[in-house]
Amino acid sequence: MRAGSWPSIILTLAFAVIIAACHGKTILLIADIAKAYSVSPSQASWVVSAVAIVAALASPIVNWGVARVGERRAIIFGLIVAAVCSFLASRTEHFGTLLILRVIEGAGYISVVLAALALLIHTTEGKRRTSALALWSVASPLGGAIAIFAVSPYIGGAHEQWRIAFSGHALILLLLLLATPLLPSINLANRAERKPFSRVFSLYADPSALRLAAAVGAPLTVALGLITITPDYLIHALNVAPATIGVISTVGILSSVLAGLFAGFILNLRLVGPLSVVAGALIGVTLEVLVFIPGVSTELAITAKLVQGFFSSFVIAWVFTSIPKMTRNGDVMGAGGIAEQALYISMFLGPVLLYPLFALPSRVPFFAALIIANLLPLFLLPLGFKRSDASPLVAT
Repeated sequence: MRAGSWPSIILTLAFAVIIAACHGKTILLIADIAKAYSVSPSQASWVVSAVAIVAALASPIVNWGVARVGERRAIIFGLIVAAVCSFLASRTEHFGTLLILRVIEGAGYISVVLAALALLIHTTEGKRRTSALALWSVASPLGGAIAIFAVSPYIGGAHEQWRIAFSGHALILLLLLLATPLLPSINLANRAERKPFSRVFSLYADPSALRLAAAVGAPLTVALGLITITPDYLIHALNVAPATIGVISTVGILSSVLAGLFAGFILNLRLVGPLSVVAGALIGVTLEVLVFIPGVSTELAITAKLVQGFFSSFVIAWVFTSIPKMTRNGDVMGAGGIAEQALYISMFLGPVLLYPLFALPSRVPFFAALIIANLLPLFLLPLGFKRSDASPLVAT
């Protein structure tokens, strides 16, 4: 398989999608895990968070390791670690051991994610790279959605059937190893990316990298915070049936995937691409505010929410295609690592920061946070109105 071809790109994305189930497979199983280990649901929720914690904290070090050993070896290592830990988690009888295994599983998770992202960037260029990174932006939510659908039959099983989700995912990850010989065997990291360990954190002194992190983190913090707010709001404020929430979530995920596909095409158009980003950001945040305006009808709120997901996801896709432009001295892997780190940090900050604003007597601070966070990327990243498709990477 030729590196950088569409079959190679799709295979690389498949690694990211399936490994993302490490996080998503536990979201619906909190109650079952709490019951199995006689712990509270809040304690059991750490089974979900543990993977994202290590992914956020260890990203710089894992990125350094990927640059040293090469993408294929890092993917193989990550798949084995995640598979073994997932299988052992399905067998353990102690909650503390389960949490430790989930942390280690997270190390395997982030190894695959960062290596696959590096592989996409190193093997593509120009319009194909833009399309590949736009698709990359939906790999994680797509993997999480697939995991949620796959584990739903095991919820509430009388004989701890949730363990099947863990062992089944382990088997799928091991089967993925059969596809790794199709990946490039050489280390594609350039000299700037193979930096000594003492410079692992030097990228955080780069203003371009920090702008990229903020451009990723701000809208995703809001988006992930709304995941906890929206169902409660629709059910209790707008009297939407709980079963309908699942349909809305499903359509929203499919809308995100469609946005990634569409962005991969439209962002390659010299003038139309940047204009579509601005339009997408403005339309998306307008619809997002409309959903929560007091007195809005249920039908209008649901419609606005479904349409808003597409436009907001389109903007996120554009943010991820900007990774190669926000690098210093060619350290594209470092920029990608910071982008992914901001994504995982936003998983924690979203509910913590957004829900208190939503609970205030006035919605004005809440709406201000939505508007600022969604429009901030437009001021942090180059829109590319004057950029040529053949322009080199920007070094700052």
